[in-house]
Amino acid sequence: MKSLENFIVPWVKTAEPYSDRHMDIAWENPQIIRMMSNENPLRPSEHILDAIMEAARLGNLYPGSGPHLRQKLGEKASLTADHVVLGNGSTDVINFVAHTFVVPGDEAVIPIPTFPMYEARVKIAGGIAVQVPMTPEFYWDMEAIFKAITLKTKLIFICSPNNPTGNQIEEKDLLRILELGIPTFFDEAYYELENEVVSRALLIEKYPHMMVNRTFSKAFGLAGFRVGYILCDPKLASYFNSVRFPWNVSSIAIAAALAGLEDIEDQEQKRKNVIVGRDYILNEINKIHGLRALPSEGNFVLIDASVLDKDSLEIRDKMSAKGIYIRPMSGHNMAGGFIRVTVGTPEQNRFFIETFREYCREIMGVDF
Repeated sequence: MKSLENFIVPWVKTAEPYSDRHMDIAWENPQIIRMMSNENPLRPSEHILDAIMEAARLGNLYPGSGPHLRQKLGEKASLTADHVVLGNGSTDVINFVAHTFVVPGDEAVIPIPTFPMYEARVKIAGGIAVQVPMTPEFYWDMEAIFKAITLKTKLIFICSPNNPTGNQIEEKDLLRILELGIPTFFDEAYYELENEVVSRALLIEKYPHMMVNRTFSKAFGLAGFRVGYILCDPKLASYFNSVRFPWNVSSIAIAAALAGLEDIEDQEQKRKNVIVGRDYILNEINKIHGLRALPSEGNFVLIDASVLDKDSLEIRDKMSAKGIYIRPMSGHNMAGGFIRVTVGTPEQNRFFIETFREYCREIMGVDF
Protein backbone atom coordinates (compact mmCIF):
# COMPACT_ATOMS: atom_id res chain seq x y z
CA MET A 1 0.00 0.00 0.00
CA LYS A 2 1.32 3.43 -0.93
CA SER A 3 2.07 5.95 1.76
CA LEU A 4 -0.42 8.78 2.09
CA GLU A 5 2.47 11.13 1.31
CA ASN A 6 2.47 9.84 -2.27
CA PHE A 7 -0.97 11.34 -2.80
CA ILE A 8 -0.25 14.82 -1.44
CA VAL A 9 0.20 17.52 -4.09
CA PRO A 10 3.99 18.19 -4.20
CA TRP A 11 3.83 21.97 -3.80
CA VAL A 12 1.50 21.62 -0.81
CA LYS A 13 4.16 19.53 0.93
CA THR A 14 6.74 22.30 0.66
CA ALA A 15 4.48 25.33 1.16
CA GLU A 16 4.86 27.27 4.40
CA PRO A 17 1.35 27.95 5.75
CA TYR A 18 0.42 31.36 7.09
CA SER A 19 0.57 30.84 10.84
CA ASP A 20 -2.38 32.01 12.92
CA ARG A 21 -0.96 30.62 16.15
CA HIS A 22 -0.73 34.15 17.56
CA MET A 23 -4.53 34.34 17.39
CA ASP A 24 -4.92 31.12 19.38
CA ILE A 25 -2.48 32.40 22.01
CA ALA A 26 -4.43 35.66 22.30
CA TRP A 27 -7.75 33.85 22.74
CA GLU A 28 -6.20 31.48 25.29
CA ASN A 29 -4.91 34.47 27.29
CA PRO A 30 -7.74 37.04 27.29
CA GLN A 31 -5.98 39.09 29.97
CA ILE A 32 -3.27 40.08 27.48
CA ILE A 33 -3.89 43.25 25.46
CA ARG A 34 -4.13 42.38 21.74
CA MET A 35 -1.89 44.80 19.86
CA MET A 36 -0.49 42.30 17.36
CA SER A 37 -2.92 41.68 14.50
CA ASN A 38 -4.14 45.08 13.28
CA GLU A 39 -7.58 44.49 14.74
CA ASN A 40 -9.76 47.46 15.61
CA PRO A 41 -9.98 47.77 19.42
CA LEU A 42 -13.50 49.27 19.31
CA ARG A 43 -16.37 46.80 19.30
CA PRO A 44 -19.28 46.76 16.83
CA SER A 45 -21.92 49.43 17.40
CA GLU A 46 -25.41 48.67 18.66
CA HIS A 47 -26.73 49.32 15.16
CA ILE A 48 -24.49 46.58 13.80
CA LEU A 49 -25.42 44.20 16.61
CA ASP A 50 -29.14 44.77 15.95
CA ALA A 51 -28.62 43.95 12.25
CA ILE A 52 -26.75 40.79 13.18
CA MET A 53 -29.55 39.58 15.44
CA GLU A 54 -32.13 40.25 12.73
CA ALA A 55 -30.09 38.27 10.20
CA ALA A 56 -29.62 35.43 12.69
CA ARG A 57 -33.38 34.84 12.67
CA LEU A 58 -33.04 33.82 9.03
CA GLY A 59 -30.08 31.58 9.68
CA ASN A 60 -31.89 28.57 8.26
CA LEU A 61 -31.58 30.06 4.75
CA TYR A 62 -28.56 30.13 2.43
CA PRO A 63 -27.09 33.57 1.70
CA GLY A 64 -26.78 34.76 -1.89
CA SER A 65 -23.91 36.69 -3.43
CA GLY A 66 -24.80 39.76 -1.38
CA PRO A 67 -26.31 41.84 -4.23
CA HIS A 68 -27.43 44.70 -1.98
CA LEU A 69 -24.04 44.90 -0.29
CA ARG A 70 -22.25 44.69 -3.63
CA GLN A 71 -24.43 47.50 -4.96
CA LYS A 72 -23.59 49.70 -1.97
CA LEU A 73 -19.87 48.95 -2.29
CA GLY A 74 -19.92 49.59 -6.02
CA GLU A 75 -21.65 52.94 -5.54
CA LYS A 76 -19.19 53.88 -2.80
CA ALA A 77 -16.35 53.36 -5.29
CA SER A 78 -18.23 55.11 -8.15
CA LEU A 79 -18.58 51.72 -9.86
CA THR A 80 -21.36 49.12 -10.05
CA ALA A 81 -22.34 45.92 -8.28
CA ASP A 82 -20.90 43.99 -11.21
CA HIS A 83 -17.46 45.34 -10.29
CA VAL A 84 -17.65 43.76 -6.80
CA VAL A 85 -16.92 40.22 -5.65
CA LEU A 86 -17.27 39.40 -1.95
CA GLY A 87 -14.87 37.24 0.01
CA ASN A 88 -14.81 35.54 3.39
CA GLY A 89 -12.35 38.18 4.47
CA SER A 90 -9.50 39.45 2.31
CA THR A 91 -7.71 36.16 2.83
CA ASP A 92 -10.42 34.44 0.80
CA VAL A 93 -10.08 37.10 -1.90
CA ILE A 94 -6.30 36.62 -2.07
CA ASN A 95 -6.85 32.88 -2.36
CA PHE A 96 -9.33 32.93 -5.23
CA VAL A 97 -7.28 35.56 -7.07
CA ALA A 98 -4.17 33.40 -6.80
CA HIS A 99 -6.04 30.34 -8.06
CA THR A 100 -7.48 32.32 -10.97
CA PHE A 101 -4.10 33.39 -12.33
CA VAL A 102 -1.46 31.00 -11.02
CA VAL A 103 -0.73 27.42 -11.99
CA PRO A 104 2.32 25.40 -10.95
CA GLY A 105 5.51 27.08 -12.16
CA ASP A 106 3.97 30.53 -12.63
CA GLU A 107 5.50 33.49 -10.83
CA ALA A 108 4.06 36.29 -8.70
CA VAL A 109 6.15 39.38 -7.96
CA ILE A 110 5.85 40.44 -4.32
CA PRO A 111 7.71 43.48 -2.95
CA ILE A 112 8.76 42.78 0.65
CA PRO A 113 8.25 43.35 3.50
CA THR A 114 4.49 43.05 3.07
CA PHE A 115 1.50 40.90 4.06
CA PRO A 116 2.84 37.30 4.10
CA MET A 117 -0.52 35.91 2.98
CA TYR A 118 0.30 36.77 -0.65
CA GLU A 119 3.31 34.46 -0.66
CA ALA A 120 1.48 31.73 1.25
CA ARG A 121 -1.46 31.48 -1.15
CA VAL A 122 0.68 31.75 -4.30
CA LYS A 123 2.72 28.79 -3.09
CA ILE A 124 -0.39 26.75 -2.26
CA ALA A 125 -1.46 27.30 -5.89
CA GLY A 126 1.91 25.86 -6.97
CA GLY A 127 3.30 29.24 -7.94
CA ILE A 128 6.68 30.82 -7.25
CA ALA A 129 6.74 33.90 -5.03
CA VAL A 130 9.40 36.22 -6.45
CA GLN A 131 10.30 38.47 -3.55
CA VAL A 132 11.64 41.92 -4.36
CA PRO A 133 13.12 43.76 -1.34
CA MET A 134 12.08 47.37 -0.87
CA THR A 135 14.73 50.08 -0.67
CA PRO A 136 16.50 50.73 2.67
CA GLU A 137 13.97 53.54 3.18
CA PHE A 138 11.13 50.99 2.73
CA TYR A 139 9.87 52.29 -0.60
CA TRP A 140 9.12 50.12 -3.61
CA ASP A 141 12.30 49.47 -5.59
CA MET A 142 10.83 50.17 -8.99
CA GLU A 143 13.80 49.08 -11.08
CA ALA A 144 14.13 45.86 -9.12
CA ILE A 145 10.42 45.16 -9.67
CA PHE A 146 10.81 45.59 -13.42
CA LYS A 147 13.89 43.35 -13.47
CA ALA A 148 11.92 40.66 -11.62
CA ILE A 149 9.27 40.49 -14.37
CA THR A 150 9.60 37.47 -16.66
CA LEU A 151 7.38 35.65 -19.15
CA LYS A 152 6.22 33.53 -16.22
CA THR A 153 4.95 36.51 -14.20
CA LYS A 154 1.19 36.18 -13.77
CA LEU A 155 0.57 38.47 -10.79
CA ILE A 156 2.04 41.53 -9.09
CA PHE A 157 1.08 42.35 -5.49
CA ILE A 158 1.14 45.93 -4.20
CA CYS A 159 -0.17 46.79 -0.73
CA SER A 160 -0.75 50.52 -0.12
CA PRO A 161 -0.76 51.64 2.65
CA ASN A 162 1.67 48.77 3.04
CA ASN A 163 1.59 46.33 5.92
CA PRO A 164 3.89 46.57 7.89
CA THR A 165 5.65 49.76 6.72
CA GLY A 166 2.52 51.94 6.70
CA ASN A 167 3.46 53.99 3.63
CA GLN A 168 1.83 54.46 0.23
CA ILE A 169 3.14 53.98 -3.27
CA GLU A 170 3.11 57.14 -5.40
CA GLU A 171 0.55 57.08 -8.19
CA LYS A 172 3.19 57.68 -10.86
CA ASP A 173 4.96 54.49 -9.79
CA LEU A 174 1.72 52.52 -9.62
CA LEU A 175 0.94 53.64 -13.17
CA ARG A 176 4.34 52.44 -14.35
CA ILE A 177 3.50 49.00 -12.98
CA LEU A 178 0.01 49.00 -14.49
CA GLU A 179 1.42 49.91 -17.90
CA LEU A 180 3.08 46.47 -17.94
CA GLY A 181 -0.35 44.94 -18.52
CA ILE A 182 0.22 42.20 -15.92
CA PRO A 183 -2.62 41.40 -13.46
CA THR A 184 -1.97 43.62 -10.47
CA PHE A 185 -3.47 43.02 -7.04
CA PHE A 186 -3.65 46.42 -5.32
CA ASP A 187 -4.45 45.99 -1.65
CA GLU A 188 -6.30 48.92 -0.06
CA ALA A 189 -7.06 47.15 3.22
CA TYR A 190 -6.18 50.30 5.18
CA TYR A 191 -7.24 53.03 2.78
CA GLU A 192 -10.08 54.38 4.97
CA LEU A 193 -7.47 55.17 7.62
CA GLU A 194 -5.21 57.30 5.43
CA ASN A 195 -4.60 60.87 6.55
CA GLU A 196 -6.30 61.98 3.34
CA VAL A 197 -8.46 59.16 2.03
CA VAL A 198 -7.65 58.55 -1.63
CA SER A 199 -8.62 55.36 -3.47
CA ARG A 200 -7.12 54.15 -6.73
CA ALA A 201 -10.21 52.08 -7.60
CA LEU A 202 -11.24 54.16 -10.62
CA LEU A 203 -8.01 53.15 -12.37
CA ILE A 204 -9.82 49.85 -13.00
CA GLU A 205 -11.70 51.53 -15.85
CA LYS A 206 -8.46 52.24 -17.74
CA TYR A 207 -6.56 49.18 -16.53
CA PRO A 208 -8.95 46.19 -16.47
CA HIS A 209 -6.09 43.95 -15.29
CA MET A 210 -6.01 45.88 -11.99
CA MET A 211 -7.84 44.58 -8.91
CA VAL A 212 -8.46 46.62 -5.74
CA ASN A 213 -8.77 44.66 -2.52
CA ARG A 214 -10.63 45.98 0.53
CA THR A 215 -11.82 44.68 3.87
CA PHE A 216 -14.24 45.37 6.70
CA SER A 217 -11.70 44.10 9.24
CA LYS A 218 -9.70 47.28 9.83
CA ALA A 219 -11.53 50.62 9.65
CA PHE A 220 -14.96 49.03 10.29
CA GLY A 221 -13.76 46.76 13.10
CA LEU A 222 -15.51 43.63 11.82
CA ALA A 223 -12.54 41.24 11.61
CA GLY A 224 -14.43 38.43 13.32
CA PHE A 225 -17.21 38.48 10.73
CA ARG A 226 -14.82 37.93 7.80
CA VAL A 227 -15.96 40.28 5.05
CA GLY A 228 -13.58 41.31 2.30
CA TYR A 229 -14.20 42.30 -1.30
CA ILE A 230 -12.45 43.02 -4.53
CA LEU A 231 -13.21 45.75 -7.04
CA CYS A 232 -12.41 44.74 -10.59
CA ASP A 233 -13.53 44.74 -14.22
CA PRO A 234 -16.89 42.90 -14.56
CA LYS A 235 -15.36 40.35 -16.95
CA LEU A 236 -12.67 39.57 -14.41
CA ALA A 237 -15.34 39.41 -11.70
CA SER A 238 -17.09 36.68 -13.68
CA TYR A 239 -13.91 34.58 -13.58
CA PHE A 240 -13.53 35.13 -9.83
CA ASN A 241 -17.14 34.08 -9.34
CA SER A 242 -16.30 30.82 -11.11
CA VAL A 243 -13.35 30.16 -8.81
CA ARG A 244 -14.69 31.28 -5.43
CA PHE A 245 -16.94 29.07 -3.36
CA PRO A 246 -20.66 29.89 -3.54
CA TRP A 247 -22.14 31.29 -0.32
CA ASN A 248 -18.62 32.22 0.83
CA VAL A 249 -19.93 35.10 2.96
CA SER A 250 -22.56 34.36 5.59
CA SER A 251 -25.87 36.20 5.93
CA ILE A 252 -24.78 37.50 9.34
CA ALA A 253 -21.53 38.85 7.90
CA ILE A 254 -23.37 40.55 5.04
CA ALA A 255 -25.81 42.14 7.52
CA ALA A 256 -22.94 43.35 9.69
CA ALA A 257 -21.18 44.92 6.69
CA LEU A 258 -24.33 46.68 5.47
CA ALA A 259 -24.99 48.07 8.94
CA GLY A 260 -21.35 49.14 9.20
CA LEU A 261 -21.67 51.13 5.98
CA GLU A 262 -24.77 52.87 7.36
CA ASP A 263 -23.25 53.76 10.75
CA ILE A 264 -21.28 56.87 9.80
CA GLU A 265 -20.87 57.96 13.42
CA ASP A 266 -19.27 54.63 14.32
CA GLN A 267 -16.95 54.86 11.31
CA GLU A 268 -15.79 58.32 12.33
CA GLN A 269 -15.22 57.26 15.92
CA LYS A 270 -13.07 54.32 14.85
CA ARG A 271 -11.12 56.40 12.32
CA LYS A 272 -10.40 59.14 14.88
CA ASN A 273 -9.27 56.58 17.45
CA VAL A 274 -6.76 55.12 14.99
CA ILE A 275 -5.36 58.44 13.74
CA VAL A 276 -4.95 59.96 17.21
CA GLY A 277 -3.56 56.71 18.61
CA ARG A 278 -0.95 56.10 15.92
CA ASP A 279 0.29 59.71 16.16
CA TYR A 280 0.65 59.27 19.92
CA ILE A 281 2.58 55.99 19.58
CA LEU A 282 4.76 57.43 16.80
CA ASN A 283 5.68 60.53 18.77
CA GLU A 284 6.32 58.73 22.05
CA ILE A 285 8.50 56.01 20.51
CA ASN A 286 10.59 58.58 18.70
CA LYS A 287 11.35 60.21 22.07
CA ILE A 288 13.21 57.05 23.12
CA HIS A 289 16.88 57.42 22.25
CA GLY A 290 17.94 55.18 19.38
CA LEU A 291 14.47 53.89 18.50
CA ARG A 292 12.59 54.83 15.36
CA ALA A 293 8.87 54.63 14.63
CA LEU A 294 7.94 54.92 10.96
CA PRO A 295 5.09 57.22 9.85
CA SER A 296 2.02 55.12 9.13
CA GLU A 297 -1.34 55.43 7.42
CA GLY A 298 -2.60 52.08 8.68
CA ASN A 299 -3.87 51.10 12.13
CA PHE A 300 -0.38 50.08 13.25
CA VAL A 301 3.09 51.50 13.77
CA LEU A 302 6.33 49.82 12.67
CA ILE A 303 9.15 50.24 15.18
CA ASP A 304 12.86 49.78 14.54
CA ALA A 305 14.13 48.59 17.93
CA SER A 306 17.47 47.36 16.61
CA VAL A 307 19.27 49.54 19.15
CA LEU A 308 18.13 47.11 21.85
CA ASP A 309 20.18 44.35 20.19
CA LYS A 310 17.35 41.88 20.81
CA ASP A 311 15.55 39.58 18.40
CA SER A 312 11.95 40.59 17.71
CA LEU A 313 10.69 37.26 19.07
CA GLU A 314 12.43 37.95 22.37
CA ILE A 315 10.95 41.45 22.48
CA ARG A 316 7.50 39.99 21.83
CA ASP A 317 7.91 37.45 24.63
CA LYS A 318 9.10 40.08 27.11
CA MET A 319 6.18 42.36 26.27
CA SER A 320 3.75 39.45 26.44
CA ALA A 321 4.98 38.67 29.95
CA LYS A 322 4.16 42.27 30.83
CA GLY A 323 0.60 41.95 29.50
CA ILE A 324 0.82 43.16 25.87
CA TYR A 325 0.96 41.00 22.77
CA ILE A 326 2.75 42.70 19.85
CA ARG A 327 3.98 41.32 16.51
CA PRO A 328 7.60 40.41 15.73
CA MET A 329 8.47 41.19 12.12
CA SER A 330 10.75 38.24 11.44
CA GLY A 331 7.79 36.57 9.69
CA HIS A 332 7.48 39.62 7.43
CA ASN A 333 11.02 39.25 6.04
CA MET A 334 12.43 41.97 8.27
CA ALA A 335 15.57 42.22 10.35
CA GLY A 336 15.59 41.04 13.94
CA GLY A 337 14.93 44.33 15.69
CA PHE A 338 11.68 45.31 13.95
CA ILE A 339 8.34 45.00 15.72
CA ARG A 340 4.83 46.16 14.83
CA VAL A 341 2.25 47.43 17.28
CA THR A 342 -1.44 47.79 16.51
CA VAL A 343 -3.17 50.97 17.61
CA GLY A 344 -5.39 50.28 20.62
CA THR A 345 -7.65 52.38 22.80
CA PRO A 346 -6.09 55.47 24.42
CA GLU A 347 -5.63 53.49 27.65
CA GLN A 348 -4.01 50.57 25.84
CA ASN A 349 -1.72 52.88 23.90
CA ARG A 350 -0.54 54.60 27.08
CA PHE A 351 0.03 51.27 28.80
CA PHE A 352 2.06 50.04 25.83
CA ILE A 353 4.24 53.15 25.80
CA GLU A 354 4.83 53.05 29.56
CA THR A 355 5.61 49.32 29.47
CA PHE A 356 7.81 49.47 26.41
CA ARG A 357 9.68 52.51 27.73
CA GLU A 358 10.38 50.64 30.97
CA TYR A 359 11.58 47.62 28.98
CA CYS A 360 13.94 49.83 26.96
CA ARG A 361 15.20 51.40 30.20
CA GLU A 362 16.00 47.95 31.59
CA ILE A 363 17.93 46.98 28.43
CA MET A 364 19.76 50.23 27.78
CA GLY A 365 20.27 51.41 31.36
CA VAL A 366 19.20 54.92 30.39
CA ASP A 367 16.36 57.00 31.80
CA PHE A 368 14.07 58.52 29.16
